Amino acid sequence: MIRVLLAILGLWLSCIYGAAMAETRIPAERLLEFSKTVLAAAGADQDSTEATSYALLHASLHGVDTHGFRLLPFYADCLRTGLVKGAPQIRVNLQRRAAVVVDADGGFGHLPSYRAMDEACALARDCGIGMACVINSTHFGAAGAYALAAANAGFIGFVTCNSGAFVIPHGGIRPMHGTSPIALAAPRPDGNPFLLDMATSSFAWNRVLRFRSEGRTLPDGVAIDAEGRFTRDPHAARALAPLGGIDFGFKGAALAGLADVLGGALTGMRLSIEQDGLALGDTKLGHFVMAIDPTTFIAQAMFGERMATYLDSFAGEPATMPAGGPEWIARRDRESNGIPVPDGVRGELEELARSCGTSLPV
Repeated sequence: MIRVLLAILGLWLSCIYGAAMAETRIPAERLLEFSKTVLAAAGADQDSTEATSYALLHASLHGVDTHGFRLLPFYADCLRTGLVKGAPQIRVNLQRRAAVVVDADGGFGHLPSYRAMDEACALARDCGIGMACVINSTHFGAAGAYALAAANAGFIGFVTCNSGAFVIPHGGIRPMHGTSPIALAAPRPDGNPFLLDMATSSFAWNRVLRFRSEGRTLPDGVAIDAEGRFTRDPHAARALAPLGGIDFGFKGAALAGLADVLGGALTGMRLSIEQDGLALGDTKLGHFVMAIDPTTFIAQAMFGERMATYLDSFAGEPATMPAGGPEWIARRDRESNGIPVPDGVRGELEELARSCGTSLPV
């Protein structure tokens, strides 16, 4: 566990200094193959290697760099220390006509989450809606990867999970929730899907650390100090506020509660308060996914027209875009010009490559 915590610390430091340092652009397909090579060398089987690498690719392509290829050293360490099983026996159990449970068997969360969404979509084709709980899982990366998989198959996809308590409830002092993501994607036949992938905290802890390094003050209402007082001093910050900040944090706290209900209570796995808020290396985690077939309620052509009208309406409002807009901009850039790898992260990946008997591609 010490090695895991050190790996997390290294990732945080990379986040702090990455933006200020030079970066290298590496083609996405080369990073994908590199990921497969190092995960296999660390002990992951082919299915786990493929699913985890594609989830990392999703995050890095769409600008969610905290959940992208920078996590490779941490994931390799999880395999080598035995925290995560490299060859889990994934099991799918049909609970009722439209619901399944996917047992991750202590492996990475990516493979069972993709499998859960595949199962949910298959159920939705028959029942109109499909749901799946993932149990006995670990970190699953960016929630949007699995919601987008549903949208790409023609379904509305919903995904959530809880995470280690590092966020206070509204008006509280003790962290009770995580940054617990909520993701939803909806297909558009002639363009990019609607894609919501958000944390339920008001700020990212990585940004707090970056503000420390840059000598900047925090925005109002995003973090608290050891006494539970809101602070703008990043060095005094000890926990995050929920989405909505000082005045409206009850909304973010309620959304984080939704993630705990569906990702923790419904799955029978650990609640946020039972996880380590400072690390990603928790086991016995739960995730919840759902797929909805739009044609259950509306003709496919009509749904597509309604989605297009909604998404296109943002074009008339300068400097605005719907959920997913920044992700599609990042993807276009990174598919054409490569994924940016800050020097700090590059150094970690090069060290990882050496330990696996390979080299980082350029």
